[in-house]
Amino acid sequence: MEQQVIDYDWIEINDPQTSRSFYANIKSGECSWVKPDNAKIKEKDVNGEEWWELFDNNHGLPYYYNLKTRKTEWKRPENATIIPLIAIQNTTIAVSMQMKLQQKGNASGNQMNEPMEPSPSFDQNQQRTNPVRIDNTSPEAANAAQIGRTQGISNPVINNDMADKMNPTHPMNRANSETPPTLPDDLKDNISQFQIEGFAHQYFMEHRAGIFRRKVPLEKLLIWQKDAIKAPLMVLNKELQKESPKCFKLIQRIMGDRAPIGQSEDIQALLEKGIMNGQLRDEIYVLLCKQLSQNPNPESLLLGWQLMAVIVISFPPSKNFEGYLIQFIRQYHDKEVIPHPNADPNQKQTLFTIIVHCHKKLLRICQTGPKGKVPTINEIERGKEAPFKPSVFGETLQDIMSVQEQKIPQLKIPMIMDFLAKAVLDLNGCHTEGIFRVPGDVDMVTELRCRVDQDQYNLGSIKDPNVPASLLKFWLRDLADPLIPTANYQECIDVGAKEGQEGTTENAWNIIKILPETNRRVVNYMINFLRIIADQRNQPITKMTLANLAMVFAPNFLRCPSDNLTTIFDNTKFEQAFLRILILNGSDLDDPNGPLPPKN
Repeated sequence: MEQQVIDYDWIEINDPQTSRSFYANIKSGECSWVKPDNAKIKEKDVNGEEWWELFDNNHGLPYYYNLKTRKTEWKRPENATIIPLIAIQNTTIAVSMQMKLQQKGNASGNQMNEPMEPSPSFDQNQQRTNPVRIDNTSPEAANAAQIGRTQGISNPVINNDMADKMNPTHPMNRANSETPPTLPDDLKDNISQFQIEGFAHQYFMEHRAGIFRRKVPLEKLLIWQKDAIKAPLMVLNKELQKESPKCFKLIQRIMGDRAPIGQSEDIQALLEKGIMNGQLRDEIYVLLCKQLSQNPNPESLLLGWQLMAVIVISFPPSKNFEGYLIQFIRQYHDKEVIPHPNADPNQKQTLFTIIVHCHKKLLRICQTGPKGKVPTINEIERGKEAPFKPSVFGETLQDIMSVQEQKIPQLKIPMIMDFLAKAVLDLNGCHTEGIFRVPGDVDMVTELRCRVDQDQYNLGSIKDPNVPASLLKFWLRDLADPLIPTANYQECIDVGAKEGQEGTTENAWNIIKILPETNRRVVNYMINFLRIIADQRNQPITKMTLANLAMVFAPNFLRCPSDNLTTIFDNTKFEQAFLRILILNGSDLDDPNGPLPPKN
C-alpha cells in the first residue's frame, strides 16, 4: 500500500453543530476558529473521500471514520485521504464532547419524556496522561483490524493538561460564544457501540453449534431464543457454569417464555443467586439482555423489564460490565421499542417509563453497591410497581416533596420523616437503651418500609421503637443525594475541624441557612429531634450520649465525595464534630411541624 505523505500541520474541519469551519493542529491538538498565519493548512476536500483516524488508547488501536458515509472501520482505508485526528481526539474534541454531553444530560436528567442521551465517551475523572503518538503509516496501524475485532475499543484518553489553552472555547481562543466543535453524533454512537462490542469479545464465551461446530456469531448469540441454553454466555468459573442454564430457565419462566409462568418466588430465587454469588451477576444481566433483544412478544418484554427494574435495585453489574449495561439500556428504546412491530402505543409508553426508571436505578446502585440480603416478596412486588408509583426511599428530597405536594401541599417536610421520628418518641424511644444503635427486627423494618411505600402511615402491631428508628436512619442514608449537598461538604469539614473555637456555632448554622429550602427544613427537624433524644435526663437510660448520636447520624447527614480511603477515614471525626456542633446549639428555624419532647 502506498504510504500517505503528510506535508501539513493544520487541517480545516467543519463543525457539525454550526457548519462553521475551524482549524486543528494534528500534532499538538491545538484548535482555533481563526485561520493560523504562515501555516501549512490542508483545506476541506469537498468532493474527495476523507477519513478521520481516531485512537483507542487502552489497546493501542486506530480506527477510521468516513466523513461522507458516517461509517466507522477498523481497517485502514486504501487509496483514501486519511486525516490523523489522534492528537485532537485526546485533547480538545474529547473535552468538548464530554462537556456537551454532560450539559445535555444535566438538562434532561429529570425529564421523563426526553430522549435518553448516549453516555459521554470520555471520563472526566480519568487519570491525566500525555497524548498518544503513533506512526500513522506503519504496518501495525494498517493491519489493526484483526486485533480490533478481538480486543475492541475503549474510552479515548483526555489530555487535561493542555485542554484550556488548546480548546477553542477558551476566552483566549474563541471569537464569539458559539458552540464549540464536537464530533458528529453518528461517530459518538459508533464509539459507544465499539465499547459494547469490545466488551463482548473480551468477556463472552465462544459458542459453537451444528455438525461442523461452527462458531456462533455474537449478534446471533445475544438475541432472544425460546430454547434453553447449555452453557453460560460469559466466562465463569467452572463451579458456576452449571448455574447459568438454571438462571436462564428462571428468566424464561418469569418472562412467560417457558411454562409454568414464573411468579415472584422465581424472581426471589434469581436474585438470591446474584446476591450470594457475585460472579453470577453479570451473567444474569446479560441473560436478561439477551431475552430482551429482538423479542417478538410485547407481553414478554413488559415482564422482562419489570424483572430488570427489580434486579437494578438488588445488585449492580461489575465495573467491567457496567458500561455495556448502561449503553444497552440507553439505546434500547430507540433500537427495540420504537420499531417493534407487535407493540401498541400504550405498551411502548409503558416500556419507555420502565426503561427510564431502570436507567436511573442502575446508575444509583452502581454507586451504592448490592443489597445485603435477598428482597422479600413484598419488596419485589414494590420494585415492579416503582416505575409507576415513585417510592419515598432512594429518591431526592425534591422528588419526594414534589409527589407529596400533590397530596398534602401544606406539609413542608417529608411525611415519612415526621411519621418515623414521632413514632420513635411515641414508642418511648427516649427511654430505650441503645436507641439508634441497636437495630430493629429486620422483618419488621422491611414490613414497615413496604407499608409506608403504599402510603399506609401506621405502625400496625409494632411496639419496638428500634423499628422506626432503624427505618429513619435508612431513609436518610438512602436519599439519592446527601442531605447536606456535596458542594457544602468541605465547608462542614472545615467547621468541624475547629470545634470548640469561637464562632464555630455561627459558621455551622450559616452553612445550613444557605441550603436548599427542603434540605434546610429536614436538617433543622432532625437536629431538633436529636436534641430531644440527647437530653441529659435520657442518657442514663438510652446510653446514647451526644457523641454517640453524632457518630451514628453523621454518615446520614454528610457523605464524603472522595474515593480515597485515607481521606474518608480522616474526615470522619470532623463530620461527627460538625454534627455535635449543630445538636449542641439548637436550630435556626422554628418548625411548627417539628417533634415535641414526650410528656413526663
